[in-house]
Amino acid sequence: MGTVFTFSQSEGLLPLGEAFNPISYVTGIPATSTYEAIVLTPEQALKVLDELQQPEYTMIVLLAVTGIRSSEMLGLRWCDILWDRSEMKIRQTFVHGKIQLGAKTKLSKSTVTLHPILAQLLKDWRAETPYAGGNDYVFASRKTSGKTPRYGSVVVEDHLRPAAVRAGVLELRDGKVCIEGEFVKRFGFHTFRHSLTSWLMANGENPQIVRAMLRWTNLNMLAHYTHGFKADKLEAQGVVLKMLVRSGNPSGREPERESEEVKIS
Repeated sequence: MGTVFTFSQSEGLLPLGEAFNPISYVTGIPATSTYEAIVLTPEQALKVLDELQQPEYTMIVLLAVTGIRSSEMLGLRWCDILWDRSEMKIRQTFVHGKIQLGAKTKLSKSTVTLHPILAQLLKDWRAETPYAGGNDYVFASRKTSGKTPRYGSVVVEDHLRPAAVRAGVLELRDGKVCIEGEFVKRFGFHTFRHSLTSWLMANGENPQIVRAMLRWTNLNMLAHYTHGFKADKLEAQGVVLKMLVRSGNPSGREPERESEEVKIS
């Protein structure tokens, strides 16, 4: 923006001088964010899933095992699922109540692997939904008679978060949502994208496979999406402690006595 105003001044569209360039009055915005993504353990995710009904159950499983974005899931149509090839095509997204062709990135507009178990879950849901035509949305809204997908924010507020509270994964304290006693700023669909990455890395999966599953252009995103679980960090710390600390008396020596102060008369 500063370049735009400077150019305008050079063309005589604005008076010369810093006093007439509003960008010079803009204070810096801290680059460090206080936001920390929340990840669930597989056990916590299972507890949440046990509290969900259809179609929310299938929605969350789809997110949790593929890592697709919520906008991609909501824009998914039955014709986008290629059953015989065990994959799904990401052709459009549902953002701010509107269908947008394409995906977030060029790589995102690609195929997503469809495991037979996941395929069967989707087939079971297709047998239940009244909107099962090829061009119908996989998770169509009954309120709009299938003309639009479900709204993600409504699903999170009315189904996902209450399920997490019933499961004991989330708790409400003074009107705030907490997990294991810590305040949770955000909990929703994106939680499962972070969780999937962390599960795969914790299981020793090839980073290139993780990158391909999450459809990133490079491996740099791993640092942002991978989070260590407390149990794993304790185990790792324990391995190092066993190498450095003796069993029994850890130090193997008597406590050091404090030296007496010498008074000078």
